[in-house]
Amino acid sequence: MILPNAPAAETLPPVEVQKRTDSYNARRALLGSNPSLYVSKTRLSIRQIPTYVTERMLKRLATHAIQSFDEEVALGSRADLSEEEMTRDEPASDGDKAQNKGKAIPRVRQAKIVRQADRVDTLTGKGRSKGYGFLELREHADALRVLRWANNNPDVLSLFSEWWSAEVAEEKKDADPAQAKRITDKENRKSSAKQPRDSLIIEFSIENAQVVRRRAARQVGVSFIPLEYCT
Repeated sequence: MILPNAPAAETLPPVEVQKRTDSYNARRALLGSNPSLYVSKTRLSIRQIPTYVTERMLKRLATHAIQSFDEEVALGSRADLSEEEMTRDEPASDGDKAQNKGKAIPRVRQAKIVRQADRVDTLTGKGRSKGYGFLELREHADALRVLRWANNNPDVLSLFSEWWSAEVAEEKKDADPAQAKRITDKENRKSSAKQPRDSLIIEFSIENAQVVRRRAARQVGVSFIPLEYCT
């Protein structure tokens, strides 16, 4: 959390500091008003995501952030996680071990961009991004690494742009004329659109314990509540 008196706040315009302060106060009030709500240890809520960012790019951000965090710790330019933070994770379940026997367990469980159901992008066939999403990490320590490296990091926007260009270049390979035209239209739309300047706002997301239990009982998975819907 970047509070107004924190060193990181000095790099932000007042409006960005106010956004983070308002979010912090709203989350505290929300958690205090409903005993079924609690803060996730592994799922991150991410806002101010450029609308061209894909789930693949969001997942790539998580991997890049973890690696960069560890590299900066090794160089001495960043403090490592504390021993207490490293021990918050629960042991891997037997299901995880059995399913991934002999394989490396992925560090990212899910990357999700929240999209508009009623506005489908004709170029991608997907709903248009609402500018926020979620990253679910397998371990709390990795979620902390991603949050601390990517939250309010101005380098992230240039990384997103670089990765987007790489994805477009990949799409162009073996594209037929119709596909090539759609890709060119997508490039033109991005270049003419207003480029985002605000850094990401990343927080641990809020979950509803009752919803989690109901969904787990149906073996469908876990449901997470974005702050925007908890009103």
